[in-house]
Amino acid sequence: MATDGTMSGLVLTFLVALAASLIFTAIVRSLARRWGILDSPDGQRKLHKSQVPLWGGVAVFLAMTLCLLAARYGSIGTGPAFDRLSSLVLAAGGFICLVGGIDDYCRLGPRLKLVLQIVAALPIVILGDYVHRVALGGYSFDLGWLGIPLTLVWLIGCINALNLLDGMDGLASIVGLSTAAMMGLLAASIGNDHVAVIALILAGALTGFLAYNLPPASIFLGDSGSMVIGLVVGLLGIYGTLKTSATLSIMAPTVVMTLPIFDSLMAVVRRKLTGHRFDVADRQHIHHRLLARGLNQWQTLSILGSLCLLTGAAATFAHLVHREMLGWVCALTLVALLIRLRLFGHHELALVKNAVAGTLARLAALLGHFDPRSTLPSPGELERLPRDETWAMAVQEIKPWKVSRLEMTLSHPARCLERYGWTDAAAGNDDGPGWSLELVFQGPQGQHCDLRATGSTIPSSGFSGMTGLCQMLTVFGTHFAARPLERFDDRPGESPPSLFHGRAA
Repeated sequence: MATDGTMSGLVLTFLVALAASLIFTAIVRSLARRWGILDSPDGQRKLHKSQVPLWGGVAVFLAMTLCLLAARYGSIGTGPAFDRLSSLVLAAGGFICLVGGIDDYCRLGPRLKLVLQIVAALPIVILGDYVHRVALGGYSFDLGWLGIPLTLVWLIGCINALNLLDGMDGLASIVGLSTAAMMGLLAASIGNDHVAVIALILAGALTGFLAYNLPPASIFLGDSGSMVIGLVVGLLGIYGTLKTSATLSIMAPTVVMTLPIFDSLMAVVRRKLTGHRFDVADRQHIHHRLLARGLNQWQTLSILGSLCLLTGAAATFAHLVHREMLGWVCALTLVALLIRLRLFGHHELALVKNAVAGTLARLAALLGHFDPRSTLPSPGELERLPRDETWAMAVQEIKPWKVSRLEMTLSHPARCLERYGWTDAAAGNDDGPGWSLELVFQGPQGQHCDLRATGSTIPSSGFSGMTGLCQMLTVFGTHFAARPLERFDDRPGESPPSLFHGRAA
């Protein structure tokens, strides 16, 4: 347990980091305005009303540097372990802050930025500071040289996870603050005091910066800040649970970082399966989805910050009681709830199912499993048809597959455009669908076509029939998603149609 003197030193360190951040942020904000380091609104992703200075991360890093040096040469430094870790933070963090500052000024290419991120992390592993052994499920695994790429992937992943999440006033700062606080608590609970001090310094610097970064922000972190936070959090995740046996508990840092990791993975899935480059930004991150549901920025910040504290508390408790499964269950439950409540991840899951269904359909075609009951129209034929006739054709095409209900939703991230539906009245009052298939298609203007087919009995043709159904739905879904939005508003004064019912022929 910390002595009164040590506790006073920790409180003083936090307050110094906070005060230094307040001062440095005001100075950097003024310089950024003078030098034209500004983020301009574009009406699409950047919706702030006027130009906002960048380089907030420079202020955060300067405040951290001041406090780290004071801790090293003051009374709360914890010896060689603290000196070594703080040196890594200063060296690697300084380089990545420089890279981010340059990117804020003149926009580096994504490949060059990735290379420079690797350059920042590479000296850490070259000096031997990489994971040699991991603990998972009560077992320890020696990694050997594989620890080097694993550590690099973790650090680069953390850097980009916080960078991708930095899309709303105060969000990256709140997530970084919550994550640093919980990692510091976790480190202190198992005796890694040197890690706890660095986490406390980062938390203090971010607390001071938040005075300027909360909505409406007067300065942004920029890449100079989000990447520094990601790197330091990554280092805290490694060293915070590192035991004397040099064994890393992989559960703790992963569960603490559940939200940023999940958001980053969904960004990769979404951009890959929709044919977009990974570096092309979009408005489909978790905070964008919450804002689209009518929440304001303060509500969104409160929810996401609370979720980070929740996963951090779960990881700490699970580690203290030696029940790793509790941490994993908390993380997986959070992810499942976000998807199930359609708050985030459901669209990406539908894209994955769509890709799997398409792969199965192509596999069935290669194996010669064609369903002769349907002759699919060509894209050119569909383009010449009015929308209602195209929908009617889709209804006729799905009947051989024993579909009892077909629904289609045409939407844009900002609003629902149209909804169509058909129910087979001849199906009667079945106990409920025995199967359900949902495919999502994205058009060139960001519009989505969501097709959902349900049925009470599986087609007698089994695998071949279901893959044929996927192939048919893909033809119509791709067509509706690709049509220009104005084609869905070609009847003046007519509101978007609601679900309607039809009787099978």
